[in-house]
Order: sequence, then C-alpha cells, then structure tokens
Amino acid sequence: MHRRLASLVLPLCLTLAAHAQTPARPDSARFLAVRDAAFGPGLAPDPEALRREVRDPLFGFVFTMVEHDSLGSWTAGDLADFAATWGEESVFPLAEHLVSLTREPLPAGGVLRESGAACRRRWVIHLRPERLEIPMPYSILGYHPGKLSFAGPLVLHEWPLGARSVQVSVEGATRRFLATGLTVFQMSGGWILLDVDAWLDALLGDAADDALMQGFAVAWVDGELVGISNSADRRGRRILGELDFRTGEVAPNGRPLARGLAADARAWTGMPGTLVRDLWSRYDG
Repeated sequence: MHRRLASLVLPLCLTLAAHAQTPARPDSARFLAVRDAAFGPGLAPDPEALRREVRDPLFGFVFTMVEHDSLGSWTAGDLADFAATWGEESVFPLAEHLVSLTREPLPAGGVLRESGAACRRRWVIHLRPERLEIPMPYSILGYHPGKLSFAGPLVLHEWPLGARSVQVSVEGATRRFLATGLTVFQMSGGWILLDVDAWLDALLGDAADDALMQGFAVAWVDGELVGISNSADRRGRRILGELDFRTGEVAPNGRPLARGLAADARAWTGMPGTLVRDLWSRYDG
C-alpha cells in the first residue's frame, strides 16, 4: 500500500512470479513473518500498526499482499492460517464460501490508465456458490441492516495512487490532509450489494439505503487507516460509507475526511448509469 523499502525481504514462498501456479499452502509461521514485516521505518509508528488498525484478518491479508506486491492464489485454508497469526476470526464465512482469492498481474499490454494513474494488478475472487447472500456483518448506526449479496467471480482492479493532498471543509473552514498509500479497489466484475431490510430502510431513510458497491479505497492519514466505499443506490445516486477497520462500524456519509477521499476516488470507482441499472435489474430478477 505504501512505497516498498529495498531492504524489506519477503519469504520467497509468498513472493510469486507472475506465471506461478497455485502456491503451496503456507504455514502460520510464514504468515507471521510476513505480518511482522508489513511496515518498515517511517511507514508506521511500529511493525504492529496494521494489526492495531485492522481487526478482520481478511482485510489484513489483502493489505499485506498489496504492501509486498505478492502474486498468487490462496484458498480458505490459507486465509485460516493467516487468521491464526492475526489473532481474530473474519466476520465473513470464508470456510463455507471462499474457493480462491487471487492477486494477478494484468495481461501484457493490458495495463489500465485513468487520470494519470496506472493499474497493473487485479483481484479475482471465486465463491461457492457464485451467487450467495449473508447477513450484513457490519453495523450501521447500531443495526445490522439486512444482507450482503455477492455474485461472482468478483473482479477488483487495484489502483495504487500513492500520496495525495485531500482538501475538505470542516465546520466551514478548509483543511488539507495528507493521505499516503492511497489505494483504490475498483469493482469490475460481479457485484457486492447491500439489501437493507424494508422496515429499517423506512426507519433510517437515506442513512441505510440499498447500495451497490462500485469500489472502496484505503489510505493512511495521521497514523490512522481510513477506509471508504463508493456505492450507488437503485436510482444511481451516489452513496458513501466509511468503515472503521478497528470496530467494524460503518458511518453513513462518513467524516469530512472520508468524504474528501471518496471524492478523490470517484475517478476510479464510478460506474456508468447503464451498468448500475443493469446490475440492479439482474439482482432483482
């Protein structure tokens, strides 16, 4: 997620060549070494910074692989090994539904470019079954509002945007924040959507609308890992949610900082209105 240090040495079993086949299942000790090497001097207060900021091992795994630019394909068993070193269980039912999680290079000549940034990596997630629903694992305003629907395979393009100055309005005053390691994961295949229970939708209104995820972004700001999702409702209206990685709470609309990050990420997460309507139609059908 941040710039990598030349002195940072990865276990060779986890740094895979682009043409590698599914790697041998790594053991917990090897994952522990990767976790503890996730940050070097100057990138975070200490080597445990990512662990302090992120509770769920699924996010911990993804961010660690991004940090090390590791390529490969991993199973639910591999994620379980990583979770054992993380000391937490994922809120997602990985053992039941995850077939494989793959981070791969884009094909030769297939590098994507948008607004001055280049995408060279993508994630592909295969699920069992490919279309499934689970209860919403995160809390919004104290509720778990409905269900998450997934249609796989999920494809997410990874955009490393680096350091950005984010300008936001806070209580009428303009402030600038330095966001480092800004990375956008753009939904490019399949879907992840939140279907809010009707009674809760009526109770909370715009604070808990049905939402189709278009992408999410993470960045470090003042020692905190900030996560935001950009989504669209059934009418195509933009929806922002800020995820607290430490507590699993989602704040609708988020803090001013989150809104600033979301605006900066829109160039890489916005879906055409025709695609938004098509995905909602397929879900409802």
